[in-house]
Amino acid sequence: FRAMVNAADFARLTDFTYIDSDVTLAKFSEFVYSLGKKEITNWWKHKEMNAWIIPCLIKSQSAFPPDVWDSTPSTTNTNEAQHAWTNAQTGTKLSVVEALIRRVNSMSLRTGILANPNNEIVHRMARNGQRHTASARKSRESRQLTDVSKELQMRLSAEVKKHRESTELTKALKAQLKAAKEGSSEILTASSSGRVQTVSARSGK
Repeated sequence: FRAMVNAADFARLTDFTYIDSDVTLAKFSEFVYSLGKKEITNWWKHKEMNAWIIPCLIKSQSAFPPDVWDSTPSTTNTNEAQHAWTNAQTGTKLSVVEALIRRVNSMSLRTGILANPNNEIVHRMARNGQRHTASARKSRESRQLTDVSKELQMRLSAEVKKHRESTELTKALKAQLKAAKEGSSEILTASSSGRVQTVSARSGK
């Protein structure tokens, strides 16, 4: 705008960020429109149409507390310097692989912690496969043990039943033997199935 206005008006335009009140802001707006310069008018209209711009540029119009405003940098030079520092540390126009390698090496040098060489995607997939295989094997072994346990339980139950029947048969035989010795008229006979049957007979006495 320097070529469009005199030195005093140009200085007033460039010092608008130091406006200290709403009254001064209104007077500045009147001043801008009074210049009758389309470019300057459009420049100021743009700021008035976007309500967030003026509070970001003028301390008296900001919702920031004064101490916060004063402690906030007025430029982005710090961020720009950070970009330059980052580029110097990591390089530019690198391939993805080279950038990752540089990043890992940089972190290792800074922290003293070496990168894990076995933590690539192929290693993680292999470990996942091993875990799934081990899980399937354990599940299969568990089912086999369950089947064996069921079979043993069935065999044990059968043996217990046979033992119980044998015990009952032994008791019955002893009772009948005792009765025979005491002169009972019942004669013991054994069937082919092993069961004891009794029949009435005349005593031999």
